[in-house]
Amino acid sequence: MRALKGLAPALFVSGAFAYFLVVFLGAGWPFAIGSSAVIGLGILAVIWSRPTERDRLADEAWQAAAPDLPPASDRQALELAQEAMPGPEKKRAGARSQVGRDEATQRAGR
Repeated sequence: MRALKGLAPALFVSGAFAYFLVVFLGAGWPFAIGSSAVIGLGILAVIWSRPTERDRLADEAWQAAAPDLPPASDRQALELAQEAMPGPEKKRAGARSQVGRDEATQRAGR
């Protein structure tokens, strides 16, 4: 059923785009068909990747199993949770490495 939902809009938009390219812009049919096929596949990808009832149920099961974790499909919550995680210490901008410095100062006679 999901495939049929996306097929009609993809065919309509890609057909109209091919017609526009050929009639109004004077493009060749191979270019028009290729370009409209790419747009049609993009429409199908967007429609087929929409969340479904199964995804909602999976999020509810995720929350029931681990209530302290954000929903798997909630990207914004995942990004906020990641910002709060501790990471490695960053070096200060003006800090220099001391490796090999003693040898260089000894050679210079300082």
